[in-house]
Amino acid sequence: MSPPPPADIMHPPMRRRPPTTLWRATAADLFKLVAMSTVVLVSVIAFAATVKPLSDGTLQAGDLLRFMLLAMVPMLAYALPFAAGFAATLVYHRIAGDNEATAAHASGISHRSLLAPAMAVALSLAVGLAALNEFVIPRFLQEMQRIITVDLARLLAQEIQRGKAVRVSGMMVYADSARRAVPDPSSGATDYLLLAKMAAVETDPAGEPVTEVTANIGRLWLFPVAGDAVSGDEDEAGRPPMSRVLMRLENAVIARGDEALGVARDYFEIDWIVPNAFRDNPKYLTMFELARLKEHPERMNFIELRRRDLVYALAGYEAMRSIDRGLRSGREVRLADDRGRELVLRGSGIEPDGGAWRIIPLPATPEGPGQVQAELIRGAEGGRGRTLMISREARLVIDRGPDQANRTFELRLEMKRARTRDLGGDQNAAAERAEIAVTGFKPVPDPAAAYLRMQSRDLLEESVPVLASESPDPLVRDAARELDRRLDRLAVAVLSKQNERMALAVSCAVMVLTGAVTALRFSRKLPLTVYLWTFFPAVATLVTISGGQQLMERSLVTGILMMWSGVAGLLIYTWVMFRSLARH
Repeated sequence: MSPPPPADIMHPPMRRRPPTTLWRATAADLFKLVAMSTVVLVSVIAFAATVKPLSDGTLQAGDLLRFMLLAMVPMLAYALPFAAGFAATLVYHRIAGDNEATAAHASGISHRSLLAPAMAVALSLAVGLAALNEFVIPRFLQEMQRIITVDLARLLAQEIQRGKAVRVSGMMVYADSARRAVPDPSSGATDYLLLAKMAAVETDPAGEPVTEVTANIGRLWLFPVAGDAVSGDEDEAGRPPMSRVLMRLENAVIARGDEALGVARDYFEIDWIVPNAFRDNPKYLTMFELARLKEHPERMNFIELRRRDLVYALAGYEAMRSIDRGLRSGREVRLADDRGRELVLRGSGIEPDGGAWRIIPLPATPEGPGQVQAELIRGAEGGRGRTLMISREARLVIDRGPDQANRTFELRLEMKRARTRDLGGDQNAAAERAEIAVTGFKPVPDPAAAYLRMQSRDLLEESVPVLASESPDPLVRDAARELDRRLDRLAVAVLSKQNERMALAVSCAVMVLTGAVTALRFSRKLPLTVYLWTFFPAVATLVTISGGQQLMERSLVTGILMMWSGVAGLLIYTWVMFRSLARH
């Protein structure tokens, strides 16, 4: 007779069911307390965020509630980790204080299983915060910024009504009153402002007044400026890359420098470009928009302005080379402007002359000394006509626009002691003038047209042969260096923003686990005392994330290490607490 089978075969141990009831109850308490804590904390932070713009006057009282509601969503990036850690601390401290954790452990439920709801909540909050950081918060930041800064007409009207002078485009503008009105739909303007009894003072970089203008009435229009095929016309929210501001002063009196008397004019116009603030900071961009910046960095205005600097520097260099080759080969060089006029140059070549290019005169002949000839052919706009200008001193100057936001590429011909002759009338009649300046001309074809279609990296490649020459053009050299430096800074800014958003999401998950483990470990202490063991490490984590992002601008590797060191340190701190809990 065989022996009986072992007892463990006759009666195998029953498989323990997961404590789903405990998990559901704990997770429900966690989510409920996280929601309550987040609402309270984010409301306080959002109210604090409105104090400064409200006290500065950039935020109207009517926009206070709207601004606060908008600020609540971006503040979630910083409030949610602390609120989640606080909620986890209270929930698990109650579980430990009511001896539920002891009962669960006595019934065979491990601490790791008891922490499963906290892990699930931590994962869901991290995913949710990552989605907020990448897609939702940038849009709300844009709306907040729009309320306090983007509305230029309203901002000017507010400051003027408060009796303050406003600095715009290097000028200080003051008026007795300002009234905002609806612009004429046919004008194409998006906003209109009427100023009464105003004065504008243009200052130099040192702050000294250069030009003073006073007028009875000032009118200000805001026009959208479309981008090109490279920089893009509008962003995803439908905003143009830049806006043009036109200010017309009627019955104006203008005084420049030390002039004792001003010059009266019926009207005086000033215009300038205002970049879209949302295209100057990566924090306003979503995850996909940040990724597209790697292929199209020109969508950032500070890159696009430097790209245009390099475009017109290369165009000027190529134009001067083309003009020099043409003149040295004995050919005429033709220039044209937007009014249909042509300018025909005759000379022996050109050579650098400071910031301009001197035209080398034609060889001397028995009839007279060498000279530079320029024939101006007027188009249909001014009637057909030809004027010959002759001088022994002439030079070409590249006009690149008044400032970086208004870059252009035009050539100006300057001739001294020039004689003019109307070829359409009495060809023997000639008049000598001390100086002649003809502006607004471009080479045919215009070299800037091809360069404007190129992206930043392509332009840098085009500038390599120029920089490698024996005498590189200083404008091309400086523009290329600045563009390359700005591209590197943009790459670092994008990388730092991506790492910051991800680090904040991961830190939120770790803070939930830290609060739960710490509450179980110090179950005999008061809840707020226990939370301090979570709060200070969490603060240190956020400080390292913010400090690491700023440090990345100076040292990429050091900044990334510092940014993630706080998260890693908090995770190690939580693991040490958990091991201590398991031993006890």
